[in-house]
Amino acid sequence: MATQTDWLLALALAYERNTSQNPIPPAELFALLPEEARQALEQRQAGILAGDDAAVTAWLAPTLDDLRRRVRQKPLTLDARIHPSHIAAVLRDEPPYIQRLLLATLPAPTGASVARALRQGQARLNPDDLAPVAPVLNAVRQRFLEHFVSADQIAPLTAFDELTEAELHQVAQAVGIAELALAGYDLPTTEAVTALLRRFAETEARAIAEQIAALRVQPKAPAVARREFARQIVRSAMTHHKRDPELTTTLGWQVVMTAVPAACEANRLAFMFQKLTPKLVRRLQEWLDAPPVAALPDLQRQLFQGILRIAQHHRNGTMPDLSAKAVPLA
Repeated sequence: MATQTDWLLALALAYERNTSQNPIPPAELFALLPEEARQALEQRQAGILAGDDAAVTAWLAPTLDDLRRRVRQKPLTLDARIHPSHIAAVLRDEPPYIQRLLLATLPAPTGASVARALRQGQARLNPDDLAPVAPVLNAVRQRFLEHFVSADQIAPLTAFDELTEAELHQVAQAVGIAELALAGYDLPTTEAVTALLRRFAETEARAIAEQIAALRVQPKAPAVARREFARQIVRSAMTHHKRDPELTTTLGWQVVMTAVPAACEANRLAFMFQKLTPKLVRRLQEWLDAPPVAALPDLQRQLFQGILRIAQHHRNGTMPDLSAKAVPLA
């Protein structure tokens, strides 16, 4: 597969061969580039030109075809919700001059965060300065964007897909509160409910209590299997994560990761993961690979429908504070 260096070299050689345009020799073109880019191009040029003219032509034609294909293909877009750490991880393996070029194409807030992670400056380049290398830059940018999932690739988006990083955490917390309420549904006494609520901060405890009350006045009780799952996953979370200061959110994420196999194909899952920090993604992947509590596909789908309802209420602005009493995850 052709590299960015190959594309630049192919353009220079093709330009050189077009004698009717009074071309500038590649060596003079390369002299305008940063030192590391110039050295890479000169080394690659020496390797290509070591063969005869037929060999050079045999390399040049498919390389230019690859560049044309990438320039003409439907442009990918960078989703604004991607966490900067994932962009930095992709750019870290690129040469510094490629890093600088791609950083200049990012939105300012995202580019600044990525630049700090790479210990680079984010130069704002004039489009006129980039015009001579625009085809290559576009191709390089498209290759860079291939590391991420765009919204177009999973369209139509659900309310859950639309969530930003901060909103995902808020929805995970609401999912955890809903699960705790369902686990508390069968507690036989007020004292037992109070003992459960004492484990949580006041605002979370109040939201859990409101949801327990809302569930108990519904004409139809939540399904027995669903209540049993809630009791098991809450018991597991409170055993293994009892010192977690964000226990409710952790529980919510565990419910989400139990549900997603029935509702999220690989691209949709990657679309969510790319919004979150690598540390959290590693934790979520562990729960995806080994759920704290097993759930059959029908229950997974039921769980995800409840998560979607909470996400939709969040998107509609009808999920005030920590209380999601109108959208129990039953």
